Amino acid sequence: MAELWRRLVRAVSGDGDPDSEILAGVAAVIGVADPHVLAWGTGQRHGGPVTAVAVDEGLALVAGDGSSEAVAWHEVVKGGWRAETSTLWWSFLDGESDDVRLDRAGDLPEVFNDRVMASIVVREPIETQGGTAVVAGRRRLGSLDDGQILWTAMADGQADLTDPETERLVLERTAELKKEWR
Repeated sequence: MAELWRRLVRAVSGDGDPDSEILAGVAAVIGVADPHVLAWGTGQRHGGPVTAVAVDEGLALVAGDGSSEAVAWHEVVKGGWRAETSTLWWSFLDGESDDVRLDRAGDLPEVFNDRVMASIVVREPIETQGGTAVVAGRRRLGSLDDGQILWTAMADGQADLTDPETERLVLERTAELKKEWR
């Protein structure tokens, strides 16, 4: 019912789906013939125009030249909306990050947060010497969902994942969590 209401509001407000060329770029990069658009916005990325489209599987970014990229929700380890600069940002486990400045954000910031959070099955901090290590189990969403939980560990603060004691704690807790979350 909520999805029907959202579609009705978008139809009345003129905030429907992006045009067919953008949707073709989304379909190509996501690998889904008819992607389910959750929200979208337009703005600038890397100095050029971009349309950012949230679909069940992730965030598709279609540049003005038609090229497209995608970020799966389960790959985002940090991210969010910076209202003061109208910027949607995200970072990955390897420390790489990216962003898009949106002139027209629509519901994209809320949907981005909702979908990233929905990919997290479990997230558990482990106190270590120097900081906290965070073990997370994440699930792919949409057509990417294969039922598997993907396990990651991330250092927070001054935690050192290469420290033997920290590594032992992380591996032990991850093994316990894997038994709990199948």
